[in-house]
Amino acid sequence: MPEPQRLDLSADFFLAQEPYADGTAPIAVRLPHADGAVRLVLGYPAAGMNVLLTLDDAGRISEETLTDSKHLVTRRFLYPEPGER
Repeated sequence: MPEPQRLDLSADFFLAQEPYADGTAPIAVRLPHADGAVRLVLGYPAAGMNVLLTLDDAGRISEETLTDSKHLVTRRFLYPEPGER
């Protein structure tokens, strides 16, 4: 598997590209997680797409898995420390 590549994107740009960009999902379920992290499953039946989000303690997306009939996309997000670019 190739090494992950760093992409520096603004939050606004990134979120605008996501299926949950408008802040809604036809199906939304909060799942329990062993370490206390918040996990959300979002379903978009008309698009045949599902999204699993894991949120960190600050409420930011730390992991994302998107699936549809032909794709599996996993992402991990690292955030710079305050003052770091």
